[in-house]
Amino acid sequence: MMKFFVKVSPNNRDKDHSTHGIMMELTVGLLAVFVFAMVFYNQEYGFNYVLHGLGLMGTSIGVALVTEVLYALATKKALGSHLKNSFTLVTAIILTLTVPIGTSFFAIGVASFFAIFFGKLVFGGFGHNIFNPAGVGRMVIFATLVGSTTADITTSATPISAMKNAGWMIKDAAVTEKFLEQFGGLTNLFVGWYPGAIGETSALVILLVGLYLAYRKVLDWKVPVVYVGSVFLFTTVIALVNGIGLWYPMFHILSGGLMFGAVFMATDPVTNPTTISGRIIFSIGFAMFTVLIRLQSNLPGGVVYALLIMNMVSPLIDKLTDGWSIYSVKKYTLAIVATFVLGLAVTFFAGSELEPKAVEFPSEDGGIKIFSDSTANLPEILETVEEGDLVTYKISAPGYHALEGGDANILKVTLNKATKTVDSVTVVQANDTPELGTRIEEESFLEQFKGITFDDKEASIDAISGATVSSTSVAKAVRIAIEEIGK
Repeated sequence: MMKFFVKVSPNNRDKDHSTHGIMMELTVGLLAVFVFAMVFYNQEYGFNYVLHGLGLMGTSIGVALVTEVLYALATKKALGSHLKNSFTLVTAIILTLTVPIGTSFFAIGVASFFAIFFGKLVFGGFGHNIFNPAGVGRMVIFATLVGSTTADITTSATPISAMKNAGWMIKDAAVTEKFLEQFGGLTNLFVGWYPGAIGETSALVILLVGLYLAYRKVLDWKVPVVYVGSVFLFTTVIALVNGIGLWYPMFHILSGGLMFGAVFMATDPVTNPTTISGRIIFSIGFAMFTVLIRLQSNLPGGVVYALLIMNMVSPLIDKLTDGWSIYSVKKYTLAIVATFVLGLAVTFFAGSELEPKAVEFPSEDGGIKIFSDSTANLPEILETVEEGDLVTYKISAPGYHALEGGDANILKVTLNKATKTVDSVTVVQANDTPELGTRIEEESFLEQFKGITFDDKEASIDAISGATVSSTSVAKAVRIAIEEIGK
């Protein structure tokens, strides 16, 4: 007699772990992250920011739903069934959590449309999309709408843009301590009590939600663990080679939305490989591109672009790992090791070329030295016009938005050629945050520069409160003009 051994569990339908159940739990987890962010902005900046955050969420969801409805009507799909199985809410919430609180309603609306239509629907809808839809929407803001902010929130640099400004390499222990102190240290980076992208700052909350979702089998824990672990190992090697501490890999992990991307975006089952070995290879590649983009590109964070790159190669990874079983352990072990070695080599060479840049810190009274030693983000002279004794320099000066990938501020600095003294400073175009960074246009601020000479090496000006980066951009423009006329 032939015996049959039957395992019931793979064929047992669990209502709690249906696609709808999984998406519901994921939505609740995402909203928990959003609630934390709103509590922070209410406590630190006031209820107006909560209202703006709610407005962003509502705009994203509203545009996403309208896009889905119009698509269903245009393609003659059953509207109710299409909306039920499209899971639009998750994409809209994730997208909102990846943008700064100061993002305009227009920007989030455009990004939501791109996320839903170009990120998902053009591929055939949910389950057929190649790219993470929220990642597509965030990329649109990065690429074309980075200057679209409206709230008057601080234009001080975020942790990730501040580190980019420092060249992603700080070796001096005293400078490191002071650098981290401005964000409350690594502890506060973990807790997330600082401004940044709405849902990306608190590694603690994201980790707690991720642990719960992994326990509930809503997400595959191997993806975030391998991704975060690989980033840690890659950046630890860079730290050891350059003689800096373990704060460096921890900074990479705790800043720039890395934890959020690991838990809520990289685990998307539609856009990452289906095999276990494939997901491990995917996660290592994701880590490699994240570190590479951070260290060697003009983009501040790197997570979203790295994810979209790996989304493109996900089908290839699936094809290569398809059919690998327990009998092919050696085959996929070698592939995983080879991918990790490649990532280690690429990030090592990217990190070995880094040179520390002078890091600027405002004095305790908010003053900024005109003739500082910093060589980071120096302005560029676009045009020179001479009229008698006066020489006017038109200058592109990187401010807050330039650090985040946007446009620089444009200034005109006029000097007396005979005395090498600043005659006037005017702002042609202020591209930083409206009502705060754009206060560099105020006459009371610009008047501080009048009379500064080439020989006044200790000259300093008072920064605009909450807009240090914007103020520094003007100071650097004046410095470049004075040094140019002194040649």
